Amino acid sequence: MKKRGILNPYLMQGLTSLGHLDSVLICDAGFPVPEHSNVIDISLVAGVPDFMQVFKAVLNEIIVEEYVIFDFMKKYNEKYYSEVKNIFIKQKGVECSMDDFRIRANNAKLVIRTGELLPASNIILVSSSGVDFICKDLDIEFNE
Repeated sequence: MKKRGILNPYLMQGLTSLGHLDSVLICDAGFPVPEHSNVIDISLVAGVPDFMQVFKAVLNEIIVEEYVIFDFMKKYNEKYYSEVKNIFIKQKGVECSMDDFRIRANNAKLVIRTGELLPASNIILVSSSGVDFICKDLDIEFNE
């Protein structure tokens, strides 16, 4: 059995399939997931797992060079907005309208649906290359 990190085999398979510039969408329970998407639905009950738990677990597994959030996340979900901004210091950040976000979500290679019910708890993460000198400054890890 795997010792630590993400235990869900479908989620691990999806994350390990990501290449440079592939994107993964972490979304709340209410986000309209594109029909053709490769969805790993890990929602259990309302609020479980929450956005931040999933977000941090994913960041322990992949290296991200860019992220995309709703432009109104700051107003409607200040807590998660602040946490995302504090975590991503060297990554390129994009804040866009919900319509633009939904268009970008259509291109996600992987969608992870959480049990989160707070508004604007959605993020698109763009995977970095595997080149060590590039990844070194972008790597983020959390204690489990």
